[in-house]
Amino acid sequence: MLTFLVNRVLSSIPIIIIITLAVFTVMQLLPGDPTLAILGDEATPQSRAVLRERMGLDRPVHVQYLSWLGGILTGDLGRSLVDNTPVARAVGFAFPVTLQIALVSLFISVSVGVPLGILSAVRRGGFLDALASIFALSAISIPAFWAGILLMYFVALQLGWFPSSGFVRFNEDPLRSLHHSILPAVALALRPIGIFMRMTRGSMLEVINSDFVRTARAKGVSETSVNLRHALRNALIPLFTLMGLEFSGLMGGVVVIDTLFAVPGFGRLIYSAFLRSDFVMMQSLMVLFSLVVIVVNLLTDVSYSLLDPRIRYS
Repeated sequence: MLTFLVNRVLSSIPIIIIITLAVFTVMQLLPGDPTLAILGDEATPQSRAVLRERMGLDRPVHVQYLSWLGGILTGDLGRSLVDNTPVARAVGFAFPVTLQIALVSLFISVSVGVPLGILSAVRRGGFLDALASIFALSAISIPAFWAGILLMYFVALQLGWFPSSGFVRFNEDPLRSLHHSILPAVALALRPIGIFMRMTRGSMLEVINSDFVRTARAKGVSETSVNLRHALRNALIPLFTLMGLEFSGLMGGVVVIDTLFAVPGFGRLIYSAFLRSDFVMMQSLMVLFSLVVIVVNLLTDVSYSLLDPRIRYS
């Protein structure tokens, strides 16, 4: 296992370098000039030239890239081109908020989607199966921003059960923080709920028809034990792969949700950097998001051997 982890980490280094190169290239090709965002449209060419020199934007492109990459490798994410604040400080302020909402959303998705998938597989062809399938397809079809608007109007404004905007940090008040996280998390969770339900149903149906499940039934094992201890555990392996992919998708989906619910998270930080043409901020945020995806995929691979003892890494 240790050898596998070391090899995966080493193999991720070229991927990260390629990602940084791609992100930097895209940022260079985007229209817009950060000096205009800072000084305004009425700034003189001389003042813009002085500012570009001070920010290092007058240097050759490859020198800018190597300087930025070297900073990332040493833990220095650079400074915002707009207000000169350290990017690492902004990330440290926003990332825990996004991580909390994504984790709550994943918890809701698994807690609802997996039981629905199990129930649908066990009651295959029945009324509950049809009802769960309709719900899953409807959940997949509703965009997160539209679900957020509906939840904000009916649940927050009409019923008053949850706040419609704002956020309280977990270290300040855990209960209020979770209370503020529910609506954004539910809006993000609808699509994964439907996907988890369909995946769990398909995996369960495949495993239920296996020989070892029929053998367990023949030995007199209860139906509940067969479904949960034998069938479900073997059906979880493809589900864990999907969880890793969906968690990465949840982290990326917060751009719209953060803006909609006025949450000071990762997505709102990216959106603000884009509006202000803050290339350094956007570059660092995209690379950090890529690192999160790589780490999640690694943890997903490691979880396989915990679910199925037959899987071993060497």
